Amino acid sequence: MPSQLHQNLRKLVGQHFRYLSDEWVLIEILADEDSIVLQRAGMDAAPRLQADQYGHARRHVPETLTLRISAEGDPDTYSDELMLLFQGRR
Repeated sequence: MPSQLHQNLRKLVGQHFRYLSDEWVLIEILADEDSIVLQRAGMDAAPRLQADQYGHARRHVPETLTLRISAEGDPDTYSDELMLLFQGRR
């Protein structure tokens, strides 16, 4: 069952954020993995080559980034990475 932290983040899916000098869109909440997935947006969103299971480049996909939701050792607090992400909310 998703925690309150995960449920609160669901409202932010589709929102744009400035994170580490780049533009990102929150595209997924992975409650089972306690993570969120960001996709690069804006002018720097050129697709990257994605390798298949054998390491062969097969297709172009947008760059993604996965961040931990909960702080290490405290499941009721957002991680430092997420707090930094929230500062760049657009």
